[in-house]
Amino acid sequence: MRKKQFEPLRISEFIEDSFHLPPHEQNYYELVYIRSGRGTHVINKFELNYERGDIFLICPADMHYFKIEKKTHFLFILFTDGYFLQNKRNQKLYSWVMELMSDKGLKERKLNIDEHYRLIFSHVLEAVRLYADTAISQHSDWLFDQLIAIFGLYKQISEAQRLPQQHELYSDRSISAYIHRYIFSPEKLKVSILAQKFNIAPSYFGIYFKKNFGTSLRSYINTYRIELIENRLKSKAYTLKQIAAELGFTDESHLSHFYKRAKGFSPLYYRTQLIKSSP
Repeated sequence: MRKKQFEPLRISEFIEDSFHLPPHEQNYYELVYIRSGRGTHVINKFELNYERGDIFLICPADMHYFKIEKKTHFLFILFTDGYFLQNKRNQKLYSWVMELMSDKGLKERKLNIDEHYRLIFSHVLEAVRLYADTAISQHSDWLFDQLIAIFGLYKQISEAQRLPQQHELYSDRSISAYIHRYIFSPEKLKVSILAQKFNIAPSYFGIYFKKNFGTSLRSYINTYRIELIENRLKSKAYTLKQIAAELGFTDESHLSHFYKRAKGFSPLYYRTQLIKSSP
């Protein structure tokens, strides 16, 4: 099933005991805010528990739906790529919103939002909800600014959670965010590409990275790849062949060799142990 939307922006809400849609794709982007309730968000074969105050981002490449355990109040902010890229100025300033929405790695785990930030999100999103209850203008500068604030805070939290805790430099966040965004495209993570992207001499980039991250670029990338592999092994919906293809390995054997060298045991052993330990 593929849902379609043609308006640049639409805001809606539902209170449901059972989600009104089956697993589906869509031609638009979507931010889902949980005002109340409890259940599971299933997205791209990953199952993420949700509760009050959680936020999820969905793009057209995603397949998702919700399994509701406790009656849930959803707030949906639906938009097309044209909303944030309305003119040349906005394309340059706000292209990061579309990059954030399309970041596959962010979809595999729930954003960890503490109570302080949950309170901020609740106030801003409640203001957006109340505005949409009366009238919604696609060209409202006020509404546009609120949505930019919401996505900006989400981006800030997600980038901070992806960094080693001891490093908080802005340059680290930029590089880290880039690596996580393009982890599925290894050709974009070559030193020559990264050095050019962040205006650092290729011969110095490795030294710069290790100084700021406390580990080598290769080790950092491989650690994240291991995390992505294990996320897929946990989901039980991915075959080794599918995991290898998605993460850029030549075949299952290449994937298994990479994983075993890093962990000391095979990915199939890891999955077997997960199955044994599950209730």
